[in-house]
Amino acid sequence: MSVRLCLAVGGETTSSGDRSTQTVIFPTQTSTSYVEMTPKKDMTLRAFTLCLQVATELSGEREIILFAYGKRDDELNVWREQNRGISLYLGESSNGVTFKVPDPGALHTHLCLTWDSTTGASTLFMNGRRSLTKVYKKGHTIPAGGKVILGQDPDNIEKMEAGFDANQSLVGEIFDVNLWDFVLSDSDILDLYSGKKVQRGNIFDWETTNLRVSGNTLVLKHQV
Repeated sequence: MSVRLCLAVGGETTSSGDRSTQTVIFPTQTSTSYVEMTPKKDMTLRAFTLCLQVATELSGEREIILFAYGKRDDELNVWREQNRGISLYLGESSNGVTFKVPDPGALHTHLCLTWDSTTGASTLFMNGRRSLTKVYKKGHTIPAGGKVILGQDPDNIEKMEAGFDANQSLVGEIFDVNLWDFVLSDSDILDLYSGKKVQRGNIFDWETTNLRVSGNTLVLKHQV
């Protein structure tokens, strides 16, 4: 398994005024390709907003992991389900909360998930549009000390070198992954989707995050 360390270079501005960012491409189904992200601060979470942009041509034929944070168990996972919908899973429970929305396709789709432990309120935003609010894991706390992985579901975060399940891997493109330890307002999320300037994630800021890239994974620049 090849490993290289990449420093995020998104946010650079060219002489023409265009902004460039990096995008991560998983070109094939694999059990070895993934990206590990390094948080800027402790990930003990009682609320969060997670936003990312994704594109895939795996149109509902199987489940796809979009974001995985784990310690010894899965602590915060986001999935594109096989039966259509985006699901959030917190903690050891096998029961997540699913939002019945259209599949992300080959065109870039902007997704944000919010959750607040105090009320359990959880909401999905797709391309700036808000879903209904569901109640999930009221009173729960997401612990610090784990690892964040893009592209694979690490069932045992301590044994990543053993490989993953290729049938759950992301095949496609992901970028602009940001995480806040609070719930952004609806207007801020709409501004993010519209490309307006919004406070970057205080746990993960895609423009400054270090990425540890493994396997057959490409990191490219593109203009936004």
